[in-house]
Amino acid sequence: MTLTHALASDIRRTSTGRTPLEVPDCRPHLYLRQVRMSDLDSMNHVNNVRLLEMIQDAHMDMFYLRPGLPGQEIRPRFVYARHELDYTEPLVLQPEPVTITTTIGDLRRSTFRVTSRVTRDAQVFCTCVSTAVAYDPDARCSRRLEEEERALAARHATPDPVR
Repeated sequence: MTLTHALASDIRRTSTGRTPLEVPDCRPHLYLRQVRMSDLDSMNHVNNVRLLEMIQDAHMDMFYLRPGLPGQEIRPRFVYARHELDYTEPLVLQPEPVTITTTIGDLRRSTFRVTSRVTRDAQVFCTCVSTAVAYDPDARCSRRLEEEERALAARHATPDPVR
């Protein structure tokens, strides 16, 4: 078990208060990222473009570097239709890495929402909500999510609100 996954098991809870053992395979993806000197702008805080790059690094880790079980190859094919970023505090260089917590929501036939939050301890620096669309590069149009892609997204899905 990696440090990231160990941290995830410590902080995971659903809105119902159940632990991950009661809700198997539904957990946020955690990605630790060190702030680098090259991330800083002239005001000595992390540039907003660099924050989005950090978030995309976390998405790459979740979808492409650790997508499935050993021996299972899943290569999701999607594009981002939208990114909405809310910057809440300037992120500065410190020795402790930031944690990028990512969850999936609003999982539909061909789209889903990816929510990522950049934090250090209890301090939130940025929240990004992205809309991802399954894409067929040959036909150059959207398509339905394949079952393997849906299952991968569902591993990090937030529980649906009770209506």
